[in-house]
Amino acid sequence: MSAVRRGLRAAVRAPERWLARFETTLPVDDARAVVRRGAEEQAGLNLEPVWDECVRMYEGGLHPAVGLTVFHRGRCVLDRTVGHVEHTPGEAPGPVVTPETPFNLFSASKILTAMLVHAVAEDGLIDLDERVAHYLPGFAQAGKDRIRLRHLLNHTAGIPDMPQGIDPHAILKTGDVPWDAVFAIEPKSEPGRVIAYHPVTSWVVLQRILEEATGSSLQALMRGRLIGPAGLDGLTYGVAPERVADVAKHAYTGVPAPRLMSQIFERTIGLDLDTAVGLTNTPEFLTAVLPSANICGTGRQVCAFLQLLLDGGRAGDGTQVLQPATVRAAVTDVTPVQLDGTFGFPMRYGLGVMMGGMRFSLFGLNTRGAFGHLGFTGVVVYADPVRELAVAFLNTGKPMLAPGMVRWYWILQKLAMAVPRPGAPWRAG
Repeated sequence: MSAVRRGLRAAVRAPERWLARFETTLPVDDARAVVRRGAEEQAGLNLEPVWDECVRMYEGGLHPAVGLTVFHRGRCVLDRTVGHVEHTPGEAPGPVVTPETPFNLFSASKILTAMLVHAVAEDGLIDLDERVAHYLPGFAQAGKDRIRLRHLLNHTAGIPDMPQGIDPHAILKTGDVPWDAVFAIEPKSEPGRVIAYHPVTSWVVLQRILEEATGSSLQALMRGRLIGPAGLDGLTYGVAPERVADVAKHAYTGVPAPRLMSQIFERTIGLDLDTAVGLTNTPEFLTAVLPSANICGTGRQVCAFLQLLLDGGRAGDGTQVLQPATVRAAVTDVTPVQLDGTFGFPMRYGLGVMMGGMRFSLFGLNTRGAFGHLGFTGVVVYADPVRELAVAFLNTGKPMLAPGMVRWYWILQKLAMAVPRPGAPWRAG
């Protein structure tokens, strides 16, 4: 190797080595001893290299647990976990995580909440083109009278930030919303014009609209209208109090978050990153009903729900839970690509989902048409209609900035590369 090439390689590695000096990582035991497999069907795919990357990601010490579940053409072809239900720096690890362990989806919960909104609209009880103020007159304050329900779903409502002067714990631990503060929010942009991810605000508004339109609590509505008919009763907002200990817990790892990243969290959810991670492990958070943040379930349950969407709203037993046109509208009525005003990088949104792309995508390159969602930095769930894939990539570390995050994205890219992409377009149903 020439001196020039050695110099270039050293320059590339230098930032990683510098960052590694500040990393918080977990001691890792023999990964082979903490790998667990669910029931998997044979398929003409070689996903072993993808799983090997997941194990290497666990061995990097940034995640207490990693899980990957993949459905291909409706069959579960990979369902595995590695790691522990709980493992925080400086403490002994807890029980081994298994494919039956519920994981918190965090913001990926928005897919299920969004599809519940679509279900209630399908039933004729709400209209996505109606103004929010039609359902909640107090919302019209401060120039928000032109915001429509679809703007809440596709992150163009202009109200991405947590309301000022409130205790965010009231929302994130109990689900109690100070409506005077929400109604007083001043929009930062005209509705429908600017993309800016809404972590919390628009989703509590949607919850109240659903509950008032149906006369049912959000949890009961989710079970009765969506999850129950789909045969996925374990996929719910939070868990029962007696199951809190079973849920995979999260740990802050990696290097300290850059100030800019911390400011985004503080502005949009009202808490710094470290505090937010700790809050997500509390019984209050894990038993609350939070439409944007705390649906819990296994990888297999998540993939089964995504498969329902791929199958045009039809559950595995043939029950038509949603109409094909409803699903199609949710994942094809998308915004143009814009620099997201919250994240600062290019994004496209459907009506409640994040969309893939050919060049920039959370789901790997060449995933145009895929839809899904990111959850609290590392959880990724998505469906790729062209590849006939449903994926739940679950993990419990929170390394906002770490060299090991390169492997996280490489897993998603490697999965996209492992499954051929036919040229035929997809239509729900």
